[in-house]
Amino acid sequence: MIKTHEIKPSVLKAYDIRGVVDKEINEIDAYFVGKGFGTILRKKNFKSCVLGYDGRHTSPAFSKECARGMSECGIDVIMIGLLPTPGVYFAMKYLNTDAGFIVSASHNPKEDNGFKMLTQEGPFWGDDIQEIGRLTKSGQFIDGNGTITENKTIRQEYINFILRQFKSGKKSLNVVWDTGNGVVGSIINNIISKLPGKQKAIFAEVDGDFPNHHPDPCVAKNMVLLQKAVVDGKFDLGIAFDGDGDRIGVVDNTGFLLYGDQLELIFSRDFLKKNPGEKVMNEVKASMVLYNDIKEHGGIPVMWKPGHSAQKAKMKSDNIKLAGETSGHIYWAENHNFDDALYSAMKLLTIMSNSDETIADIMKSLPKTYSTSEIRITVGDDKKFEIAEKLAEKMEKEQRDFVSVDGIRCNLKEGWWLVRASNTQPDLTTRCEALSPEGLKIVEDDLAKQLKTFNVELKFE
Repeated sequence: MIKTHEIKPSVLKAYDIRGVVDKEINEIDAYFVGKGFGTILRKKNFKSCVLGYDGRHTSPAFSKECARGMSECGIDVIMIGLLPTPGVYFAMKYLNTDAGFIVSASHNPKEDNGFKMLTQEGPFWGDDIQEIGRLTKSGQFIDGNGTITENKTIRQEYINFILRQFKSGKKSLNVVWDTGNGVVGSIINNIISKLPGKQKAIFAEVDGDFPNHHPDPCVAKNMVLLQKAVVDGKFDLGIAFDGDGDRIGVVDNTGFLLYGDQLELIFSRDFLKKNPGEKVMNEVKASMVLYNDIKEHGGIPVMWKPGHSAQKAKMKSDNIKLAGETSGHIYWAENHNFDDALYSAMKLLTIMSNSDETIADIMKSLPKTYSTSEIRITVGDDKKFEIAEKLAEKMEKEQRDFVSVDGIRCNLKEGWWLVRASNTQPDLTTRCEALSPEGLKIVEDDLAKQLKTFNVELKFE
């Protein structure tokens, strides 16, 4: 019996553990991650954990090994099977377990898988993730005899919970739902069959090969089929989900794709009507339009780091009740600071079914800006932080106007550009925004020039 195991350092990310199956991560890793997490739970005097998984091919086998590892540390594990990540969050609260464990690689390539964890104290991230690596290498586990049981009723309880968030308004909405063959497809028809209006689900069969398009709604090419379905079918809007169901993408009736900051603008206006003077948070990639709109509607805008664990921790420390990211995470304090795309979808339908405006009306009323999508440049886990750090030093020497909440957001008179190291992938992520097409070209050229000094080629779509 192997008592120690070294997990590859490259898979120990800032917010979770992810890697390429068999090359970087396998069932042995899953077992030892379970043992490491179980030991940490025991040190906190925690005893129970709910465990669910996404639709990737290796997820069921990985989940069994994770559960086995935790139970051998004395943790009572409740298996809830195939369910969106936010469904595991819900189950942890509903069943009052000490912790939650999700086998998922979210929107990573189909070859990947991974593990996300949390406790009743909050997100499990940063040094917590590194501690699992240290424990598996040393073999200093706490032994015990926990149980492994199944709960087959929590799935329906979660569906009921989601449906309770929708409050029917003065008009019914016709909606196309694109689950991208991700895990949300396992329950989407149980939900939309209870809604008023015409509802249509596409790509609802859970398939870890993602045969129709990759389940990442912040990438424009992944939304093309949804846009076509909405426009051709004359629907009011389309809603898409990422692979594990914690991020949302929205298309209006004209086929226009909303990014997460534009979606949060709609949520923030409604939120601030009921909660004047409150803080509303987004991250460094968000448009200046959102931050200005929050001010104009009586709120206090907060710019912070992206990443679900960083956002949730900031919400808790600063008593922020609504937050989001451009990638489509929307966090609700009223739902334990969780990012649940189905929950947000019901909130959006409630707002729009009670409004005389359409989403397109709201978007057309906003100041016109020109921006790139979030562009990811693969440079390797070993180089991404080094390049970002050296770029910050370069901006400092050149006395440029920039902020470094996370990465470098550099302001030009025409707009701004951003470069930051991804916390989940071996990439640099970039974004540019300006007030005119000509200004955007200036911002893009400046960013490309800066990155070229580090032998990084940036191509705009």
